[in-house]
Order: sequence, then C-alpha cells, then structure tokens
Amino acid sequence: QTELPSPTLTLIGHASIKIKTSEGAVVYIDPYYQGDYSEKADLILVSHEHSDHNKVSLVKKNEDCVTLRVKDTINKDGSYNTFEYSGVKIEPVAAANKNHKITAINGYVLTFDGITLYFASDTSLLPQMADLAQRYIDYAFFPIDGKYNMGAAEAMECAQMVNAAHNTPIHWFDADPAAFVPENLLFMAYGETITLEKAEQP
Repeated sequence: QTELPSPTLTLIGHASIKIKTSEGAVVYIDPYYQGDYSEKADLILVSHEHSDHNKVSLVKKNEDCVTLRVKDTINKDGSYNTFEYSGVKIEPVAAANKNHKITAINGYVLTFDGITLYFASDTSLLPQMADLAQRYIDYAFFPIDGKYNMGAAEAMECAQMVNAAHNTPIHWFDADPAAFVPENLLFMAYGETITLEKAEQP
C-alpha cells in the first residue's frame, strides 16, 4: 500500500491560498493575487465579495468544482452552514470590523487529512476567536494590514487567543510583515509552498 503524499499549502499572495490534500483535492481560498492557478480547482472558497478576494476567473475548475460564497455560507438569521467536499470539511466562522459587516464576510475553519486550519479572512479581533482555542488549530492565517483590518499588534492578540501551532501573516499591503511576531510564528513568503503536518496536541 503506497503512502499518500503529504498535504501542501501555497501562499500565492495577499489572502490567496492554495491547498492540496493528500488525496489530490485542490482548494483555492480568495483567489486574487497574481500567481500559479494552473492546477484545476475542486473547491473555491470566497470569504467575501471585495475585489481583492474574489477573482474566481483566475482559477481553472474541474467539472464538479464547487464555489462557496457568503450567500451559501451565511443564512439570513446570521447562522452558518457547514459543508464537506472532496474530503475537506468547511466551517464558516465569524469575521468582521468597521469595513466588513459580520453578515457579509466569514472566516473558515477547514479540516482535512487530520489537519485543522483557520483562515481569519478580513477581520479585527472578535470575542468568537476564543472558541477556536479548543479546536487545536494547526495553522492560522491573520490579516495584518492595519488599514482595512487590524494591524500586526492586534493580530498577535488574536493569535494568542486562537493558540494555533503555527501563525502566518497575510494581507499586509504596505504594512511590514516583520511586525507580526507572535509565538509559533510561521512566516511564509508570497509564492512559498509548505508541507502541512499535524501538530502535537498539548
């Protein structure tokens, strides 16, 4: 029996991420930043409709590709719908700030290959983030631009609340990503690909 390849994650740039699971499912989150979108998508997640998060036209799609947007993930009463496609469980979670209404955006908790990943999306610190500490998040991604969202200092507070095994800054525009220095920092350059590994739980 051949071992499945390890899942990988590419930070294409800005808030655009590509995940490839051990079974070869390809997931794009918030496609926008110029980069390599050549692998066909099985799943596209659009956290909200701002133009720097939803350039779905960049992505080539497999025939049964599913695209999830806020109209699919958030109900009229503000509750969230959970999905599972291609071996990936998708749980929308709260994201919001003065530029992003809580009913028009969500972050994501994704579970696949035994790994739990938190994509904060465009947000500032929210009390709901404290609930994620019980989830033993392996990888967390926080915006740090300080213009449309929280800056690095507030993002570090979020990282402390979520208590993930790896914390990566995204969405920095002209802010200095070196200002984000939480515990368990995993800095990724735009275009970098890493192999995802399950963290030891405390």
